[in-house]
Amino acid sequence: MNTTTSRHRGSAASLPADARSIRLRLANLDQDQADLERARQLLQLGRASFEDDPREAFELVHRAALRGAGILVARANRDRRRKLPLNVWTALERLDEEDARRALELAPFVTERGRLDRDSAAQPDPHLLQHHIEQTAQHLQSVSERLLSDLPDSMTALAG
Repeated sequence: MNTTTSRHRGSAASLPADARSIRLRLANLDQDQADLERARQLLQLGRASFEDDPREAFELVHRAALRGAGILVARANRDRRRKLPLNVWTALERLDEEDARRALELAPFVTERGRLDRDSAAQPDPHLLQHHIEQTAQHLQSVSERLLSDLPDSMTALAG
């Protein structure tokens, strides 16, 4: 009998609704933070590849940008009945004004990535690559700030 009690003691079902909600929000925050960390790693790898392999650098930076935008789309989808489109750039356009502006800013990078995909000998425009790195770094910082700004103060303290 003791086993049954101890098995249920830590389960979410035995927690009050507020505690379950907090637990879910923290679990989502953990996932978002892990995704953000991976995006930062991709960006860093892209920066490191800039001189030696600009094609690889562009791809890594673009994947970092995709992951950063994907975090925002995933967060929005958690609260929506009708999910956003699978194309992250299209979904980003449908969030808010700031995100729609970000999606528009990404258009030249999406075009450049398409060009690189079509021609395996092509190299990315170095100025465009540098701009992509800078914009992606700024966007990932903005995503980081937004992750914490949406939390109640008590949870922000827990998130560190």
